[in-house]
Amino acid sequence: MAKYYLFSGIDKHLGFTKKQATYLKKDLPNNLTITFITSSFDKYEVNDDYYNNMLAFFDKIKIKIKTSYLIDDRMTQKEAIKCINKSDAVFIMGGYPGEEMENIVKYKLVNSLKRFNGIIMSVSAGSINMNKHVCYVNKDQTLTEYDGIGLTDFNLAPHLDFSKEGYLREIYTVSNIRKTLGLPNDSFVVVDDGKVEIVGEYYYFDKGTIQN
Repeated sequence: MAKYYLFSGIDKHLGFTKKQATYLKKDLPNNLTITFITSSFDKYEVNDDYYNNMLAFFDKIKIKIKTSYLIDDRMTQKEAIKCINKSDAVFIMGGYPGEEMENIVKYKLVNSLKRFNGIIMSVSAGSINMNKHVCYVNKDQTLTEYDGIGLTDFNLAPHLDFSKEGYLREIYTVSNIRKTLGLPNDSFVVVDDGKVEIVGEYYYFDKGTIQN
C-alpha cells in the first residue's frame, strides 16, 4: 500500500525540518530509487537546480539515493512511466499547479501514480494536485477548478501565513466552494492506508470561516 507525504513547504536553503526528517527516515530506505516530477516540463535550468537541491536535502538528512530520475520533456512519456514503475519513491515538485497537472495528464502519469506501491511525496503545487478535485485562486486571480491526481480527498492551501492578507482572501474565497486545509510551511500531512495524520499547525477554512 502506498504512503503519501504532502509538504506545504521545504526551506529552499535549509531543506527538511527536524520533524520532516524524522518521519521520512522512518519510511524511506537507504540506496533508494526515486523519481522527481517537475511542474514546468520545458524549464530545464530551473528543473535541474530544483532537482539538485532536493538531492542535497535528502543527503543532508542521511537518506542515500542510489538512482534518481527527473521527469520533464527531455524524457518521453514511455520513459517517464518506466521510471515511476521502477522507483521506491516519487516526489512531485512545486511550481504552478495547473501547468503541473496538465503535464502529468499529457504524459499519462495519473494511472501510474495511482497504482504506485511506494512512498509518494509532494510539496506546494504538487501537494495541491494530490487531491481528487483541486480548487484554488490562480495567479491571474481567477478561481480555478480541475480534477487532480486523486490520491487524497481534501483541498489543500499550502504556505499559509496570516500576515499575507491577499492570500488569506483567496483561501476564504475557495472555502465557499470547497472546505480547504490550510498549512503553514513547516506543517505536513501523512496519509497511510487512508488514515490522515496532520503534523504541525493547521486550520480548516469552510464557507468563509476558519477553524483549527
